[in-house]
Amino acid sequence: MEAVETQRLLIRELQLDDAKRMSEYRNKKEVAFYQSWWRYPYKKAVKRIEYCLEHPFNGDIGSYQLAIILKETNEMIGDFYLDVMDSSCVTIGYTFDSLYWDHGYATETLKKILKILKDEYHFQFVFAHVYDDNYRSIRLLKRFDFKQYDSSRILGDISFKLEL
Repeated sequence: MEAVETQRLLIRELQLDDAKRMSEYRNKKEVAFYQSWWRYPYKKAVKRIEYCLEHPFNGDIGSYQLAIILKETNEMIGDFYLDVMDSSCVTIGYTFDSLYWDHGYATETLKKILKILKDEYHFQFVFAHVYDDNYRSIRLLKRFDFKQYDSSRILGDISFKLEL
């Protein structure tokens, strides 16, 4: 995917130089709390980025990740996950450094990505899964008209779906 800009952000493919920063914010206790990991070592970030460099996002089936860069400082403040299930469905996820929570960056990112998924890649359905106590993410998804369609008491997560 070509790099795209919003008012304050640059969304682009990950680069090896992003590994240290990615590991830093993903290792924060408050960030990992809402994710499927407790630790995110530097080596894991390098391995994931190497995979992404070999498999840039093009809308095909597979998993992808994009860097979210704050244009003002050129700092990576988060990343955006895409898991293409078939030509009509994609699952999304996002991770932001807690220093950048509550500034509208997730809203700005999601708005841009959803437009691209619909207009350029012609996806029809977008799915997201969040822990049931992740109120920020739940509010964000509902703001974009995602509808809850499932929940798991065992895993403690809620599944959302958006029809584009």
